[in-house]
Amino acid sequence: MSTHSPPPAARHLLKPMHIRGLTLPDRILMAPLAGYGNLPYRIICWRYGRPALLATEMISARGLRQGGPRTTAYLAHSGEEGPVQYQIWGTDPAGLGEATHMAAQAGAAAVDLNCGCPVRKILAGGAGVALMRHPDHIGRCVAVMREATGLPLSVKLRLGPDSRTSTAVDCARAAEDAGADFVTVHGRFGREAYNVPVRAQAIAHVVAAVGIPVVANGDVRDGPSATRLAQASGADAVMVGRACLGNPWAFARIRCELAGGSWSGPTPQERARTLLDNFSLLADFMGEARAVRHVRKLAAFYSKSVQGAREFREGLSRCTTARSFVDHVHAHFHVGSIHDRDTSTRKTPSAGGILHGQLS
Repeated sequence: MSTHSPPPAARHLLKPMHIRGLTLPDRILMAPLAGYGNLPYRIICWRYGRPALLATEMISARGLRQGGPRTTAYLAHSGEEGPVQYQIWGTDPAGLGEATHMAAQAGAAAVDLNCGCPVRKILAGGAGVALMRHPDHIGRCVAVMREATGLPLSVKLRLGPDSRTSTAVDCARAAEDAGADFVTVHGRFGREAYNVPVRAQAIAHVVAAVGIPVVANGDVRDGPSATRLAQASGADAVMVGRACLGNPWAFARIRCELAGGSWSGPTPQERARTLLDNFSLLADFMGEARAVRHVRKLAAFYSKSVQGAREFREGLSRCTTARSFVDHVHAHFHVGSIHDRDTSTRKTPSAGGILHGQLS
């Protein structure tokens, strides 16, 4: 592995981070991933990437209070994953406080208030990034959440609810004053598409305005992009979102490149084996029928940049059973005919016998 001397911003991201009794080994965090960041995928990210802090999908405070099985499933935690930040969304301070307590009881290492989701159905109730129109209310919510737990508490923001309303500084200050330990800022406004460049300088304004750590989020996919965002924003840490979908090695790659190393990446066969690992965990977690439906969209991410990816993705719609999915993966990636050079310490759970023995 060839190396070169990393710049100061890169070296800073490799330093431990201390937040209210929680010590993270570095400053490369996993973002909440709606629809993907379930327990099985967090385990996979931990096995193959080791992010400093994992994250749940966003969890409805109201849903937790009502005790719905789909919502309470988001609280699932396992000894096979590292420290997890539980992200909660809602607008009612009392409900958010109760949900924070429930998250702490479930094993959260930290709790986050979602003030950045741009999805229309979340905005309709005044939650997500719509909260950024009311910095004072964010402060009230954080204050009640602070009373509910002694765990590290954060708020995830965008730059503002829309490009005409830049409230990130005011919201971050309100969160800090109410007891938040850090804030994360995604460097885009409201419903801006991902093809809009991240505004690192706008994140820098937040960094300059508060005395708590700021985590920069947006377009971090490798060591150079992490270094650029940290350097341009002055942020204390970075958060990896879409780049880790179907790519749990993203965190390991970033650490390797920040240290001046050269990343070779997983082979197509290693990608396939990890996908089958992921599917096995999903089947144990939600049952094979749901797992098959879920893994089809996740598999498309795993196949990116792999030869024959288009044909593989086209065939996923015909995978309606665990057997058909496993056979489809084997047919395209020839998993059974090649030795796995992955040196991780993963375990391979079974899923109703369908996957047993497929990954050895």
